[in-house]
Amino acid sequence: MTTETLDLLTQRFRDYVDRFRIDGVLQPMHQLKLEHTIRVAADARAIAAGMNWPEKEVNLAEAVGLFHDIARFPQFQQYRSFSDADTVDHGDLGFQTLEEEGLLDGVAAEPRALILHSVQYHNKRDLPRVLTAHEEKHLRLIRDADRLDIFFIGWDTIKTGHIHDHPEIIMNIDFKGPPTPAVLEQFERGDKIDYRDMRSMADRFILQLSWIHDMSYDSTKRLVRERGILEKFIDVLPVKTDRLLNCFEKTAAFLAEV
Repeated sequence: MTTETLDLLTQRFRDYVDRFRIDGVLQPMHQLKLEHTIRVAADARAIAAGMNWPEKEVNLAEAVGLFHDIARFPQFQQYRSFSDADTVDHGDLGFQTLEEEGLLDGVAAEPRALILHSVQYHNKRDLPRVLTAHEEKHLRLIRDADRLDIFFIGWDTIKTGHIHDHPEIIMNIDFKGPPTPAVLEQFERGDKIDYRDMRSMADRFILQLSWIHDMSYDSTKRLVRERGILEKFIDVLPVKTDRLLNCFEKTAAFLAEV
């Protein structure tokens, strides 16, 4: 993807988001998603560059980051929730939104198809069984970049107290509750965390630790380490138990290998 095409898509994204403004202002949850998107696009670019991808692939990675959560704007406007389980799958809605709004009109067939695919599947629990090498390359990258910023949001909203102003950020789970034994066991076994077992904010942190172990690119893991994500998490943990802290020690050892 050329720089000119990336600039065009960036402007289209901004124009689309502006439609959700009231008197020039986005409501807080839309503003949160705008800021998240800007950071994810930048991180997608940084991860791709850190892996020495060609410039056209770095630009494409940034474009995927730009559109990965496009559905969050109509989703929250209609349902006042970011819970896919209670509303609509935002990956599928993102694909639909890009198509219906013509946001990718004029983009060459291959990058257009790749953006649509990455947006649709970036939020799925598991990767599709059938993927081309190019699809897998970018799908893994956007999942890394998205999770990298979710780490920041989780820490920042607790540190600033905003999480209590907007409980929809954590979908109204028990903030001070202890880790759920089933979630701890899944992490300790190296299994994927079953969202249905999650009950507390501590479980949310365990989920995010599991994401770190599932990172696809070394450049992402280096960013996690350089940004002190684990230390920031521990600083704002609403509850600390020996077993929970052991999960952090396991993850720190994993990052030290990169």
